[in-house]
Amino acid sequence: MDTPSGNGIVVGIDGSDSALNAARWAGCLAQRIGEPLRLVHVHELRREHRHEHERDREREREQGAEESGAMLAAATSAVREVADDIGIEPISSDGEPDRLLIDLSASARMIVLGHTTTTEWESMVQHSDVVSVSNHAVCPVVTWRSLDGFHPPDDRPILVGMDGTDLSIAAVEHAYAVAAALGAPLVAIHTWSEESTFTYGEASRFTDWTAYIDRMKAHMTDRLGRFAERYPDVEVSQRIEHGRPDIHLIDESPTAQLVVVGSHGRSAAAAAVLGSTSQGLMHHSSCPVMICRARSHGHHLTGA
Repeated sequence: MDTPSGNGIVVGIDGSDSALNAARWAGCLAQRIGEPLRLVHVHELRREHRHEHERDREREREQGAEESGAMLAAATSAVREVADDIGIEPISSDGEPDRLLIDLSASARMIVLGHTTTTEWESMVQHSDVVSVSNHAVCPVVTWRSLDGFHPPDDRPILVGMDGTDLSIAAVEHAYAVAAALGAPLVAIHTWSEESTFTYGEASRFTDWTAYIDRMKAHMTDRLGRFAERYPDVEVSQRIEHGRPDIHLIDESPTAQLVVVGSHGRSAAAAAVLGSTSQGLMHHSSCPVMICRARSHGHHLTGA
């Protein structure tokens, strides 16, 4: 690993089992890369109490601080069970959870959260902190998901989606770094369809897509090769599949330990209208999902 920058991994804690498992996962990774862990719980002042007397608000803050302390203590104990050789900083605050986590993302290596409890449709019409942070954080955001509880890092592959654009570079770089840290193989997947490659009118002119597939293979090899020298021990394979990227990655996720994708950071409503691989994975993946922004916008796992 490159020399860590000390920015730490931030974990959002809300008292749920999902958040505890997210903290365990983050603790394992933090120990592998030599980073501290910041466990963050934000007590959100109930809207109906925001205009009450200061004494009543202070009483609620005190109660919130007690609840935060209990949640953070439980999260610390959960992390210590799987990663006892890392620094842990519990942080308790009042405010709006997504705003604080987005602010912390400017200096964090990554943010790790439990899974969203809203459906894709509900995410359009009601607020979800997980969706909000995933769409607006500067650093990578991991939403922890699983079919059967917490699993420590193992030899299952890490999947990275490559869409043929520069946005994929950030996802590839972070996927390589995590694969190197965990000693896991990396599988790069590009998916295509006639409609996503050209407009329908143009696509209907073609019956042989061999040239396009060969071009994408060369493109993937070039993009992956940029990081091969930095991470020589990572075993890498690549695949090109026909179909929608979210469907393929969701189908592959039960046998993976992490899926990594890039994201434009659209609003939940825009993503639902335009289609979003990251949104689909956030709601349906069977393993944790890392969502990455463009390279120029923040820190990288390796400090590069």
